[in-house]
Amino acid sequence: MGDILITREQPETTFKHVAEVLRSAEITYANCEQALSDKGSPNPKQAAYSNPRNIPALLSAGIDVISLANNHVQDWGKEALLDTMARLNEAGLPYVGVGNNLAEARQPVILERKGTRVGFLAYCCVGPEGFGYEAEDDKPGHAPVRSWTIYDHVDPQPGTWPRIISIPYKDDLAAMVEDIKKLKTQVDVVVVCPHWGLHVVPRIIPMYCFDIGHAAVDAGADLILGCHAHILKGIEMYHGKAIFYSTGDFSPQKGPRMRDHKHINDLDKLYNVSAEHVEHKLSLIAKAVIEDGKIKRVSYIPCYINEHFEPEIVTRSDPRGQGVFNYVEDISSSEGLPVRFSWDEDEAVILPQAAS
Repeated sequence: MGDILITREQPETTFKHVAEVLRSAEITYANCEQALSDKGSPNPKQAAYSNPRNIPALLSAGIDVISLANNHVQDWGKEALLDTMARLNEAGLPYVGVGNNLAEARQPVILERKGTRVGFLAYCCVGPEGFGYEAEDDKPGHAPVRSWTIYDHVDPQPGTWPRIISIPYKDDLAAMVEDIKKLKTQVDVVVVCPHWGLHVVPRIIPMYCFDIGHAAVDAGADLILGCHAHILKGIEMYHGKAIFYSTGDFSPQKGPRMRDHKHINDLDKLYNVSAEHVEHKLSLIAKAVIEDGKIKRVSYIPCYINEHFEPEIVTRSDPRGQGVFNYVEDISSSEGLPVRFSWDEDEAVILPQAAS
């Protein structure tokens, strides 16, 4: 599932509409968009809510592995990150994408079910620039795959739009490829979870996401579960592998500190978006069926974020379910992604584009 940020007195109630489905999976994964600690001090520029009482809520929902490789992982400082890692270790909830140093942050989580080994890797591609959240050889943080951005003034007239070019750091990309190739020798299925993309803005997928996603598949990744954008983005079938460019929000409980923050409000004005818009209420649960050590089928279960910021599963017969299906189909088509979708009962199956 997509981004999880829980801010409520009874955090386990967040998943009350979807917990049964989440628990039914052999392996359930999510991106955790916050620290899980009561230590540290908030970053004055951004500070997602942090509380260790959310850990039991994640466990009660059946979540087996989480990514912490995101742009909020050190909003409450190094102390909170280290405390989060320690608490998760104590709770027996594996995490991926962070560590006491860069080597640790690049380590996978490997889970075995019924003789099948599934490995997870996670990377953060979106900074925040200058905050120093990325891990280094002697510093804790997230595993980075950073990118350069170039603004090309294509039409040399005042006020015209530039072409935006984004290119991954060569060394970061090479490190990710090395990690995937190594992991592929140890497991049957490799899942890569990048925190990337253009947040809150509908449809648009930056160039660097295609570079990273395709490089991951070429290196041996079997499934890409992108997050960060807080809105659904298109899905691509690349060499037979599904790339979710954004699984959207799943629990978008920003809390008063984030809702009232000047930086967040400035971004809403910059991009002319509103969290109340229907596009920000559409969500999904990605589902992969693994047989004989290979992914045989990828689909998604449509979801809708209700007025209490809780995800609900919506069926094909529900207009909201058909709305999610139509939206994902439209945003994938508008970005020229080679993919098609087909209903199978209440799931949307993801298929390669039909040959012309």
